[in-house]
Amino acid sequence: MTCVIVGASSGLGRALAEELARGGHPLVLVSSDARDLLPLASDLTVRFGAAVRTVAADAAEHAGLAAALDRAVPSGQPITALLFPVGAVEQRDDGWLEPELAERLVRVNLLSVSSVVGRLLPRLISQGSGTIVGFGSVAALRGRSSNVLYAAAKRSLESYFESLRHLGEPRGLTVAFYVLGYLDTQLSYGSRLLLPRADPKRVAKRVCRALGRERGRRYVPWFWYPAGVLLKAIPWAVFRRLNS
Repeated sequence: MTCVIVGASSGLGRALAEELARGGHPLVLVSSDARDLLPLASDLTVRFGAAVRTVAADAAEHAGLAAALDRAVPSGQPITALLFPVGAVEQRDDGWLEPELAERLVRVNLLSVSSVVGRLLPRLISQGSGTIVGFGSVAALRGRSSNVLYAAAKRSLESYFESLRHLGEPRGLTVAFYVLGYLDTQLSYGSRLLLPRADPKRVAKRVCRALGRERGRRYVPWFWYPAGVLLKAIPWAVFRRLNS
């Protein structure tokens, strides 16, 4: 039973790959750069004896990504889980991005996921089982003057996963969506943050432990749930001053 990870070269993607390989799952790892994927696949094979296949495809080219992944997983091979720790940010994402960069953010953070799910969903429904896991961000809890399109895409992704629950769960699928706080990766290095960073390996353990059992939206780490409730409850006039 194969687990597919789209965005496997990221901090969380690598951690998920390692955790699933440790658990004995055959893997299909997807990332844009084969130079990242091949050493990772070799490492997992040597350390855990995992069966690992790789797909080098740009998530921004979402139609090609979906087709490549469909070819990489033979039609008769059951899929245990699709996991999407895929994402991209742009430093200048302040509402003034050039159209090409703006479109790329939406393609990577939203359309790459919906394209792959759309391509593989009939197979999951046909087999009557499987788990689809998406990852959002606390950056999408409220609109801000930074990460404008990233947050919009991630909020749209959360809505998409809620719709997937309506479609998939009556047909035997498990759909989970994790709203992630700050992760201890290069993207957050040197930033002054409101709450502590989370170790991607601990997040991966948390997600994999609940794989196939946990449904709906969850906040990881847990303390972002009350923080998110509070953040959403702040009146606009007050939030605008905090975000200035």
